[in-house]
Amino acid sequence: MLDKQGYSDYLARKKSSEKLTKERLDLLDRFENVIAQNSITAVDDIGDAEITELMRPWNVSGRMNFLNNIAGFLKDFSAFVKKENPALAPLAAAIAGYYRKSYEYYGRSAAKTRRAAVLPAPADFKVNPKHLGGMTNEQFVSAFRELQQFAVRCYEDVERAPFEWGYPDYQTTDGYYNRVIDILFALRVCGTYTDGGITVDGAKFFKSAIIKRHKKVELMVAGFEQMGLFFEGFGKKAQSFRAVYPDNPDVAAVLCEYAPLIGINKADLSWGRHLNSLSYRYIEDPASQKYPAIFNAEMDYSSDKLREIQEWLYAEAEKCGFKIDTSGLPKGCLNYSKGSKDFLRVRQGHREPNAGHFDHHESKIATKVSFIHAFESAPDKMRELCNRFPDVFRLDDAGKCCHENKCMHRMSFALDGVSYKRCGLGNFFFEDISFDDVKAILEMFKVENKIK
Repeated sequence: MLDKQGYSDYLARKKSSEKLTKERLDLLDRFENVIAQNSITAVDDIGDAEITELMRPWNVSGRMNFLNNIAGFLKDFSAFVKKENPALAPLAAAIAGYYRKSYEYYGRSAAKTRRAAVLPAPADFKVNPKHLGGMTNEQFVSAFRELQQFAVRCYEDVERAPFEWGYPDYQTTDGYYNRVIDILFALRVCGTYTDGGITVDGAKFFKSAIIKRHKKVELMVAGFEQMGLFFEGFGKKAQSFRAVYPDNPDVAAVLCEYAPLIGINKADLSWGRHLNSLSYRYIEDPASQKYPAIFNAEMDYSSDKLREIQEWLYAEAEKCGFKIDTSGLPKGCLNYSKGSKDFLRVRQGHREPNAGHFDHHESKIATKVSFIHAFESAPDKMRELCNRFPDVFRLDDAGKCCHENKCMHRMSFALDGVSYKRCGLGNFFFEDISFDDVKAILEMFKVENKIK
């Protein structure tokens, strides 16, 4: 039905590599099998269900690459159809429609997630006096809360129609959906607050990395104007332009105070929700904070259970000379460091079967810790830990590393005369743990890493 010979000839004329040709013809065979299994006999009847089925299995290793390969195949096959086999045009249309709906869903989902992460600042919080800039505390708080509400309105409208805001209509990573905050902050990075608005260096703005990765920025500007932030003289060739918020000029002033505080030039992956969600913790008066801003900001999203654990970890880390790392959240965790050493990292998380990472979970607590040296230096205590977490250590299985000696993550340890092999990437996940579990893990973490 899908003209394998014609597509094979098309790939040959394109001089596709042998490897790519085999991969795409194999995918074509898989697609044919899916169509046959669904009892499809006409091209017009191929639709979302068949394309979705092609993307199984859901737990395949390296799923992102797996999906990218399928997307590349379907895009290339659609190009073949348009050029050489118009009889299959309904399938090309179905593929285009499927991906358009998918990208629209991603845009809406990203906006919804980011909207929910904007936690309204308290109406009476105390601002760090050095950021007031002539405003009263009440004026600053009011303007900051309005800035948050502006961002929420933007996200609500993006949820309605992401493509109208220029959100990606192609396969890309999560950072490219951070358009609202990226572009707002870029106004400050490339501009200064003067006369009730932000005067932006146009050339610097459009050359900045944070803007260059986003397409159709003019659609974001149009969306911002619908929400109350207006632009004067904006254009890709403009030497400079102005951004003003007429309803409350202090909003632009507050944005200019806030943006430099959160390390905007860092990679998105190091930010965490609070750093791109206008958390008031970064402008709060330190005198009213018991813990550093990054700690308070992250705990605003956390369960009471994790907060209790993190407050204890904070104290334990300090006892050992570790300080909280204010640069970001590696692996989604608050991090404490001393020189080149890191402290135990704990988070709210859940791991899907066979996954090599944790996803966020509202109630479950998790950590990932590798134990090797402690088996030799404290075997009795490690045996107790193994008995406490038999599913983590699996001492009934000597195991082997995924790629044997070639794996850079290969680990070996011995207990009771038995040698064990593990891959560091796929092992030592402690899931759904209690406060007491964390205490037991930390005790041996200190032994493993020689922390006193």
